[in-house]
Amino acid sequence: MKKLRSHLSKRKGFLFRKRPNVAVRTQQVSDAVDFYSKVLGFSNRSTNPDQTDLDANPLNLFIIEDPEISGPVMELFVDDLEQARDELLAHGCKILRWRGKGQDCYIQDPFGVVFNLWESTNSD
Repeated sequence: MKKLRSHLSKRKGFLFRKRPNVAVRTQQVSDAVDFYSKVLGFSNRSTNPDQTDLDANPLNLFIIEDPEISGPVMELFVDDLEQARDELLAHGCKILRWRGKGQDCYIQDPFGVVFNLWESTNSD
């Protein structure tokens, strides 16, 4: 890992920034919402049937129906979406879903963690 950290730290102006957003992609939305709100006590901030927003302070936990991808997806902001994709692919990651800027860009790291890359704007 020292070699990888060294390589990443030398790049100027390129940084992966974590966001407090985690999505749980599932086909069992109502069961997931019940679990996270009733068992864990996270309050539901949304009435949107397609995407539930739970307050899991300090996280924003979104429950989203998805027939293709299941499990947690963490969000990372990047300055350049394509550069981030290329960098991650060069280090053993694989694309699970790539819809482009402003949409789902899911990439799985070599250890199984799924990230949604989001190109930041000046307001992010």
